[in-house]
Amino acid sequence: MKIPYFTLFIFLSSFITIETQGQTPWRKRAKIAANFEKSGDLHQAAIYYRSVYQEKPEKLEYSFKAGQCFLELRDYENAVKSLEVVKDENNNPKYNKPGYKYALALKQKGAVNEAKEAFNHFLLDYQGVDKALYQEFVENELKGCNYALKAQQYTNPTVKIEHLDAKINSSKTEFAPIPFTNDVLYFSSTIKGVAKIHRTVKQADGWVRPQIPSIFLGKMERAHFGNGSFTQDGHRFYFTQCDIKDGKPQCAIYLMEDLGDGQWSTPVILPDYINPENANTTHPIVVNSGDHEILYFASNRPGGKGGLDLWYSTRPITGDNKSFTLPKNLGRNINSIGDEISPFYHKATGTLYFSSNGRVSAGGLDIFKSKGQKLQWEVAQNLGFPINSSADDLYYTISEAHGGGYLVSNRPFLPERKTTTDDDIFYFGIENIEINVSGAITDSDYPEKGLLKDLNIKLFKKTTIGDEELIDERMLALGEYQFEGLSPNTSYIIAVEKENFHVTSFPFTTGSKSQNTNYDIELIARTDIVIPPKTDPQAIRHYIMHPRHQSNDNAYQLPVDPIDPNLGIEYEGDTLKIFYEFDAIAGLGDHRKLYYDQYGNPQPYHEPIIPTQQNQKEPSSVPGPYPPSPLAAPNVVYKIQVSAVRKFRADKYEDLKEVGRLSTEEIAGGIKRILVINKKINNENIDGFKRKSDALNALSYVLNNSRFEYAFVIKYVNGERIGEGFRGWDEEEGLETDTKPDGRIPKDVYEGF
Repeated sequence: MKIPYFTLFIFLSSFITIETQGQTPWRKRAKIAANFEKSGDLHQAAIYYRSVYQEKPEKLEYSFKAGQCFLELRDYENAVKSLEVVKDENNNPKYNKPGYKYALALKQKGAVNEAKEAFNHFLLDYQGVDKALYQEFVENELKGCNYALKAQQYTNPTVKIEHLDAKINSSKTEFAPIPFTNDVLYFSSTIKGVAKIHRTVKQADGWVRPQIPSIFLGKMERAHFGNGSFTQDGHRFYFTQCDIKDGKPQCAIYLMEDLGDGQWSTPVILPDYINPENANTTHPIVVNSGDHEILYFASNRPGGKGGLDLWYSTRPITGDNKSFTLPKNLGRNINSIGDEISPFYHKATGTLYFSSNGRVSAGGLDIFKSKGQKLQWEVAQNLGFPINSSADDLYYTISEAHGGGYLVSNRPFLPERKTTTDDDIFYFGIENIEINVSGAITDSDYPEKGLLKDLNIKLFKKTTIGDEELIDERMLALGEYQFEGLSPNTSYIIAVEKENFHVTSFPFTTGSKSQNTNYDIELIARTDIVIPPKTDPQAIRHYIMHPRHQSNDNAYQLPVDPIDPNLGIEYEGDTLKIFYEFDAIAGLGDHRKLYYDQYGNPQPYHEPIIPTQQNQKEPSSVPGPYPPSPLAAPNVVYKIQVSAVRKFRADKYEDLKEVGRLSTEEIAGGIKRILVINKKINNENIDGFKRKSDALNALSYVLNNSRFEYAFVIKYVNGERIGEGFRGWDEEEGLETDTKPDGRIPKDVYEGF
């Protein structure tokens, strides 16, 4: 997938007023347009190509050429108009997949439903030799369209976006913001026709007019410079210099050092193994890690996963400028078949932010995040809205000193900007809402005896689809609890359990502002303990469905109504409750059937798949960013846990059936784990993914195409869960699962590295 040249560095077209075309013959205008295109002035080229087509409407190729230029300029409106003329000429050798480009322009224009229709039409129509590759591209773009249509679901209401004023943003391109001290901002701009780094200071009445710092003047060996990163101590500055040759940037990373007394060294280009010949190397970000610097950057050098990939190199802080290690690719958790650019590493949280057009995105380039460092990363997650838009979004950076962060985008932002052909810098702030709840747990009959001991407390969040999702569980030695960092405008339930006491649930809803709330809870002692023992839930299950139903081949047909099919008696009480649990599980599969697995857990029946010679050898792989990995050892599988809930509704998990079947596991306290497992039963007849890559590919889909942002992969060996789960290729699979020192039980809440 070709990346527009502006993302390598910046977009450098001149946008000057074109000469009067007057009565210039159309053939001469076509040559003028071609010369403009070759020189990189796509704006002029598009105008001339379009004028030729308007005079000669039978010459469709000029409308196509105008559309290509407009698309690369990110003038989506005009790109749609020009490409619509040729959108059905996908198999004509005179054109290069116009229907696909037309669909891309529609998507980035924000016409998502029309884009979906155009992508599907292209896929049906196109018959080129690379159809399989473009089918992969189109399927990814369609997922992005579906993601955009769910914008409300993926919007963070606490994030506020502001367009920086006209002292910083101009009609040209502004990009690569670098927050420095509390009130200083460096950024790059093409306001004078070439890219240069500027500096501004924020005062009480706003930003002062930016200036090019004197430390850069007269020291550059190339025309354009920008995309910079200071070291932690502020004494080293990595940045990019570029030449424009035949309309295309040629970029490399340079270094300047503070010599003291306000003087800086002449820029020195980094070694050729950092800046290889015939490759673009740009977007440096430097991070201190112990006694080393880690330099992350973007490059289209050989050995990558797609176009521009993210790489890293390290050097000892005390070493010289030639002591960098050979660059390493950040790997499949970060890089895709498309392009990854503008990395930013937030050291406080250990999170890498970057932009990609090779993943599921609402527009072209969306901003993603992944925790980790060097070669160990979690599956990348889309940041959602309003950080992302239908346009291109990049250069995400966080600054605690500035109270938020910055990003660069070509999005319309009324009334300040209406066009999409240049980039501007935006500020984002996050409303600092702190919501905490705490309280004491006592015996309602004997409050004077003080706090109860040895309790289990669970915190559930009521989701938008009505589920009660378990988000925290703790064992309390003493009856005091506190839950911190709750979300605003959200409904929660606290459930407390103690032996010989009734389970007590307490619902509450948070407000839109910071608050510390105290909810004391009184437990009521059970008075029925000495009366006949409570009914065994397993006995009830075996009463409803006999234990002989122990396999998918011997599944039980659950009645539609809660009535004993033999006696005609209606189920009541606990029996009715368990019947509805069976009913929910049966709804996950086919024909309302279910059976017990080898551990006695009810599982949904699925129609058997007739094996072919191919899938008898090994199961087909799940599509996604990870290439197929070897099959796991016998009796080892991977499953994806998407939630742990009290109330389960199968219809709310329909989106997950795209990548697998649904399964459940019952755990203490009436909680059900909701799991995604392999679509096809594997050769061992065990539910679960046999390839780690398949589980991570499915997880990538779940994280970026559903509301289950906390989903994770869990490893099973001989049916037993191993570890706390993982979300990255290189993350440890078998961590400890013991209760944490503060009483937290981590098995159903992923906590990362």
